[in-house]
Amino acid sequence: MKQRLLVAAIGVPLLLVVLLVLPPIATAILAAAIAGAAAYELLHTAAKKPKRLYVLTILCAVVTVMTVFAATGAANAAWALRAYPAFAFLYVVALFYEVVHLHGTSEEIPFKDLAVCVVAGFVFPAMYGCIALLRGLGTAYVLMPFVVAFIGDSFSMFAGMIFGGKKMAPRVSPKKTWAGGIGGPIGSALGMVILGLIARAAWSMELPLWYLAVIGVAANIFGQLGDLSMSVIKREACIKDYSHIFLTHGGVLDRFDSTMFIAPVVYGMVMWMGGIL
Repeated sequence: MKQRLLVAAIGVPLLLVVLLVLPPIATAILAAAIAGAAAYELLHTAAKKPKRLYVLTILCAVVTVMTVFAATGAANAAWALRAYPAFAFLYVVALFYEVVHLHGTSEEIPFKDLAVCVVAGFVFPAMYGCIALLRGLGTAYVLMPFVVAFIGDSFSMFAGMIFGGKKMAPRVSPKKTWAGGIGGPIGSALGMVILGLIARAAWSMELPLWYLAVIGVAANIFGQLGDLSMSVIKREACIKDYSHIFLTHGGVLDRFDSTMFIAPVVYGMVMWMGGIL
């Protein structure tokens, strides 16, 4: 318990400083660091023999996030859009070269491991990159995925403890109940409305409060899928946590699993409504 409180006491203020005080590039660097750590954890957990590809895949994850961020700036967009496809192509070529080169040896790389590399190098980082995109829209927007995740998780936990009931996915996460699955979206909607009220006063945000509540509900549902999806991988690997970067809180994929699924939903819904207003 002391370790969990210590991590929260240090981590939460640092996160807020990066998201709210420092310039947007700091958020992009943070998202890139999260994506790189997540790539390592996924390779270490889900792939059998990926050690030759660790550095290359982590580099790809970092470059993917930074490219997503760079593409939002008018000065960098053209360069990013030209350079990244070439980089991505060379990364995939390198993966297949290693598969072909090592086939039939004691270090051969199964196709499953190659697929894990693609997810770790491209898919997850692109999802985390939406955090950087939200920071580019404004200070209030970058807080949304974390409000949806953290407040939703708290409501889900309390609802599950109070009401109990039928398990949502007993073979994946035995403690999650349908009561918690309903409480999570309610908590996320409430958190988003509160954030909206603060953002109206502090940053003159124009998104309607009812729409923020809708974002909270929709994003939380996707976040729960993300949480369960990462749990499936841990079940297959027979582990409790992806790593111990955050001590007893686990690793990046333990703490930011739902956020990874939430951020793209929040960004897409904000951009859709922003085009209407």
